[in-house]
Amino acid sequence: MNKILARFGFLYQYIVSSIGFLPTVISVFFSLLAFFLLYLERHGLSERLLDNLPFMIITRGSTANMILSTISTGIISLTVFSFSMLMIVLSQATANFTPRVIPGIITRKSNQVVLGLYLGTLIYTLIIMVNIRSESYSESLPGFAIFLAMCLAIVCLAFFVYFIQGISQNIQIETLMEDIYEQAAASLKREIEEDTKAQLETIVAHGTWYPILSPQTGYLQSIDTQAVTRLCRKHNLVLDFVQPLGNFVLQGVPFARVNRPLPDSVAWVKELQAHLNFYREERSDLNYFFGIKHLTESASKALSPGINDPGTAKKAIDYLSALLALRMQLTDEKVICDENGEARLRFAKDKFDEILHQTLAPIRLYGKSSSTIVVQLLQLMRSLLYQVEAYPHLLPVLQRQAMLILFDADQEVCNPGDREKINESVKTLNQLEVLPEPLPHLKAPSLILA
Repeated sequence: MNKILARFGFLYQYIVSSIGFLPTVISVFFSLLAFFLLYLERHGLSERLLDNLPFMIITRGSTANMILSTISTGIISLTVFSFSMLMIVLSQATANFTPRVIPGIITRKSNQVVLGLYLGTLIYTLIIMVNIRSESYSESLPGFAIFLAMCLAIVCLAFFVYFIQGISQNIQIETLMEDIYEQAAASLKREIEEDTKAQLETIVAHGTWYPILSPQTGYLQSIDTQAVTRLCRKHNLVLDFVQPLGNFVLQGVPFARVNRPLPDSVAWVKELQAHLNFYREERSDLNYFFGIKHLTESASKALSPGINDPGTAKKAIDYLSALLALRMQLTDEKVICDENGEARLRFAKDKFDEILHQTLAPIRLYGKSSSTIVVQLLQLMRSLLYQVEAYPHLLPVLQRQAMLILFDADQEVCNPGDREKINESVKTLNQLEVLPEPLPHLKAPSLILA
C-alpha cells in the first residue's frame, strides 16, 4: 500500500508540474460549462432572456453558425500564431542564454493559463456548434451560449495582448535570473529551516557499511523522506546516501549504503525504489545547487566572445553572492531522525568549497581579462567575508578563492589603471581583517601622462 501511495505521490508531482496540467483543467471546465449551458437551454434559458435582454440572444441559425465558425477558426489561428512566436523567441534565447533556463519560460503559469483559455474556448465553441446543427435545436437556438462564446473570443483577444507583453518581459535575462534566484533562495531557506545540525561522523568514519546499488539510471532529485525513514526504522538500520541529491547515478553503481547487512537486499531495494524520484530536468525549486549552476552558466555565457555582455555577468554574480551567503549557513550533511529521535537517514551535500570553486572557476576563466568582472568577484568575496565570522572554518576556503582570482588577474590584466582598481578592492578586503593572511596587491606601474 505504501508503494502505491508513493507512486501516486510522485505521479501527482509530475502531473502538477507539467505544462499540460492547467490547460487540461481549464479545458475540462469549459467542456462542463458548455454541457451545463446546453442543459439550461433545453429548459428555456434563452427564451426567458429574450424578453429582457434581446441583444444577447442570437435567433437565426445561419448567423449562429457563421459566428461560431469564425470564432473556432480564429482561435485556432490565434493559438498557432502565439505559440509559433513563442518557439521562435525561445530558439533565439537559447542562442544567447544557457538552454537550461529556457524550460522555466514554457512552464510559467501565466503561459499555461493563456493556452488553457485558447483550448477551452475552442472546445466550448465546438460543443455548442455541434448541438446547433443537431435536430434538438431546429426550433430554438442556444442563444445565450452563443453570446457567451462571443464574450470568450473577446477575452482571448485580450489575453493575446497580455501574452505578447508577458513573453517580451519574461524572455529578458534579468527576469530569468531573478526567477532562478528566487527559486534557489526559497529552496535554500527550506534547507536551513530543516537543518538540525545533527551529524553521524562517528558512525560514518568507524562503522561498517554495506553498499546499495542504484536500481536505475538518472538524476536522483528527491525522495519521500517520511516513507524512507519508516522503512529504515522497520529494518532498524541507517541509510546513508553517499552522493548528494541531484547527482547523476548509474544503474548497478553504489549510490547509498546501510550500516547492517540485509537478509533480502533485492526486495528491500525494490521497496526503497518506490520512494525515490528520478528527474531529467534540473529544477532549481527542488535543488538549490541547480539554481547556482544556472546562474553560473548564464554569467559564463554572457562573458563569451560571441555575446560579450558583462552587465549580465555582473548581475548574475550579485545573485550568486546572495545564494552563497545563504549556503554558508548550511552544514555539509543532513541527518533525519525517526519519531524516537534515532538517526535513520543521512544525505551528503555538496561541500561549500566545491560549490564555491565550481561557481567561480568558469567565471574566472572567461572574465579574468576584464577588470570589472575581477572587481565584481572580489566584491562577492567581500560580501561573504562580512558573514564569515560565524563560520570560521570557511576562512581558508575564501582565502584560497580570493588568491585564485588575483592570480588570474595578475596574468591577464595588463592595463596599469585596471590593476590599480583591482588593488583598491584588495585593500578593502584586507581592511576587514578577517582573512588568515592579507591578500597581495598586483604590481601596477605608475601611469605616465604626457
